[in-house]
Amino acid sequence: MRPRARRNFNVNIDILTGTAAYANVVPVKAGYLTYLTRIELSVTTHAADVYSVDDDGAGPVIASHTDAAAGAGVPSVVEWNFGTDGRLVTSGANVDVAHSSTGVAVMKIEGYYQRIQATLISRLDPTHIAVH
Repeated sequence: MRPRARRNFNVNIDILTGTAAYANVVPVKAGYLTYLTRIELSVTTHAADVYSVDDDGAGPVIASHTDAAAGAGVPSVVEWNFGTDGRLVTSGANVDVAHSSTGVAVMKIEGYYQRIQATLISRLDPTHIAVH
């Protein structure tokens, strides 16, 4: 059996004051599952801000960071590492980024698309059919 095809991606997002939501930064790809392997957030202007990465499906929040005003001892670089296998995004969902205030940051999202293999049923054996 051949290994499933993987297509890597790297996305860079400039998170700016005045833009609260960045939709579909990692778009769904027909015939593929989406996995995130690493997210890096570099905050350049600290503010009382919440940065989040989520999918537009029904899954839980993928990553979230609450920032504080400059000088409050919060890190300027935050990293989430999901390993080489990655974290599966809800099937059929895009990945979105949002922030809640006036902070400025750069976010890098790394991951891959993995082809979904379809199983073809070549013959239906009538002895395996149950009638209820």
